[in-house]
Amino acid sequence: MCSAAQKIEVKEPQLIKEAGTAAFYPKFTPDGKTLLLTSQDYSGLKTINLETRKVEILTTAPGAGWNAVISDDSKTVCFEKMDFSSDPWGVKTFHTVDLASKQIQPVMSPQIVEVKPLTLMRAKAAIQSPAVAFVNEDLKIVLEKDGKQTILTPNGADETYIWVELSPDGKKIAYFASSMNEAFVCDLSGKVLASLGELRALQWLNNKWVIGMNDLDDGHTVTKSNIVGITADGKVKQALTDPDGLVAMFPAASPAGDKIAFNTLEGKLYIMDVVVK
Repeated sequence: MCSAAQKIEVKEPQLIKEAGTAAFYPKFTPDGKTLLLTSQDYSGLKTINLETRKVEILTTAPGAGWNAVISDDSKTVCFEKMDFSSDPWGVKTFHTVDLASKQIQPVMSPQIVEVKPLTLMRAKAAIQSPAVAFVNEDLKIVLEKDGKQTILTPNGADETYIWVELSPDGKKIAYFASSMNEAFVCDLSGKVLASLGELRALQWLNNKWVIGMNDLDDGHTVTKSNIVGITADGKVKQALTDPDGLVAMFPAASPAGDKIAFNTLEGKLYIMDVVVK
């Protein structure tokens, strides 16, 4: 699959069979040595060490995989737990798990109701980056920088936004505008810089390239999906996996930008080496 003419050289995806068939929504730890995985409905969390291929269960808690946050030192994960025993809508609590000891601790905060969940989780996971972009409950983009939160609506206040990702250098935001069915890149003021077309589950490969999935369905089930790379200015687009091959979904880029992990429809984990030219 490699080609000197490509902007990104891609090696054949390798099945990580040790991860089993319940390996969804992969997420690299900041040191690039481990992948965090969850189930299709975001229940539970497990890790796979990419050097030893050892799989370890962190928790089976419902909802744990939805917004899990990994600490900068790759030693701690903060996760949500949903309890439906007393409330049909679920009661959310927050916990940390030590990746070495597997010990789980509840996050105690007298102001937990007032604290924004992601802000709380980032604080408990000791994440020091000065900025983060995420989607709030109203499906608007929130930029949190230097302790201040700003609501961004680059395509209008009536639009809803998902798959919001801040670039590694903290200067641009990739996102998907739901009703427009289109991905974009904007600056930190909310000015649209480029359209990326129909691309979902966005991730930054580096500061110049965004990756995502191009999935098709029959109205009920995904029938095809491949991983696509596109420059942040929207000018160069490249298929990174075969559109008629694996149903490749929900890509994750390694911190070094040299690997892409993804899961298939059945929950199999694949990793492929990439070289940005």
